[in-house]
Amino acid sequence: MKNKFNFTPDWISGFTQTDGSFTVSFEKRKNGLLYRPSPVFSLSQINLEFEMFLSLQKYLRVGKVYKNRNGVIYVVKSIEDLISVVIPLFDNSPLRDGKLESYLNFRKVVLMMKNKKHLSLEGLLEIIDIAYFMNKDTTLRSKSSKSDLKKDLELKYGILPSLYSNSTNLIQVTPSKPKLVKLTKEFIRGVIDGDGSFNVAFRTDSRNIGLNFTIVHELSSISFLYELISFFKCGNVYKLPSNAARFQVQSKDELIKYVIPVFKDVKLNTRKQKNLEVFTKVCNILNTSWYKDDESLLKIVELAWDMNVGNKPRKLSKKEYISKFNL
Repeated sequence: MKNKFNFTPDWISGFTQTDGSFTVSFEKRKNGLLYRPSPVFSLSQINLEFEMFLSLQKYLRVGKVYKNRNGVIYVVKSIEDLISVVIPLFDNSPLRDGKLESYLNFRKVVLMMKNKKHLSLEGLLEIIDIAYFMNKDTTLRSKSSKSDLKKDLELKYGILPSLYSNSTNLIQVTPSKPKLVKLTKEFIRGVIDGDGSFNVAFRTDSRNIGLNFTIVHELSSISFLYELISFFKCGNVYKLPSNAARFQVQSKDELIKYVIPVFKDVKLNTRKQKNLEVFTKVCNILNTSWYKDDESLLKIVELAWDMNVGNKPRKLSKKEYISKFNL
């Protein structure tokens, strides 16, 4: 049977840009050095995408998939698998901005561990300085927790090497930085599968219908969102109250002229494909017959009312909305 999912390196890179993570934890040990670095590459989504994640794991042939009540996560922990599969993938299909910087630091740690540098106190301290704050927009770590970790090492080994003992800042990695390439449609397809959204809004005080295509991302990668303006030839970028930003297109005319055509021959891997199909139909209805006649408005309601399963519920039920406007 033909695989219903379409994975490519650029799609994986785009999906990772929004829903991926490169982390290095530090596990306390009884044998050897007191702490051992543990690099992990992970992807996460709602648990409705469990089947897709199993298919992705089969495609990459490394890592494991876990599912719980809240979501599904794909993880790769093996140094060998990270070196043979994950690093070549992102070296050839580069990430952008803050996510790229996190990856470069992650890659440096993995390669150091391949060369056994984590087995010396000096190497461990260097890895701590490289990796401890590498996800600056999402990390829950603090200077205090890093200081506590180093105090543990001082209690066991005495005064730490002076080159690292007072370092609290992230070591920036600049060598071998992948060349920033032009955004591809496959990369964008992955980004949207990760954190894109197609929304149809119904006003409770009028018959007006709002359209909204958005991509939300970490603030450290806000320049990537500005790249999307060039890619789609429309839209705006807004900083959010949280440590994030949003690319957004709301104009019906811009959606029809610039955004919808991008997806003409594109099929998303997640359940957002269904939302895209509904969104496209609604845009076409609004473009041809508008929604001031009851038949068109009712058609839009039937199409789009339940399109974003799991999102914040609407203020009115579908039945209440239809009754309110005598459809």
